Amino acid sequence: MVLEENNLFLDENLSTKEEVLEFISKKAEKLGITKNSEGLLKDLWKREGEFSTGLQDGFAIPHAKSEYVEYPSIIYIKSKNGIEWETFDDSKVKYIFNLLVPKENKDNIHLKMLSKLATCLMEEEFKNEVSNSVDKGKLVEYINKKMMEE
Repeated sequence: MVLEENNLFLDENLSTKEEVLEFISKKAEKLGITKNSEGLLKDLWKREGEFSTGLQDGFAIPHAKSEYVEYPSIIYIKSKNGIEWETFDDSKVKYIFNLLVPKENKDNIHLKMLSKLATCLMEEEFKNEVSNSVDKGKLVEYINKKMMEE
């Protein structure tokens, strides 16, 4: 699975977790990732209710394994605003990696995606690159390269 340039949203004016999850579900529908943005939104909230997807250093990984997802996808959002989100270090979230996978998925791809992304987010270089980059093409290339590394 690769991140596509159309799935990158830099400098979005989002202020709340609600706005972020609604933004994701609507964009996913426009991108053809889902045909049911309301169903996807419910699944995103259901997952968020189990345990916060906020991490630290301004990052969050909201994700869903959903019957409404057509194919595995990544959406990356950089918000202009810090967003209140339950995180390990009580930081506000500005950098959001959204992972979407179909409910029926082969080889537990959602766990592999989460694991790889979590590993990447432990690297200072990766966090700096994704938080500071303004060039969509270079950013997509960098994230895809890092997500494919063994």
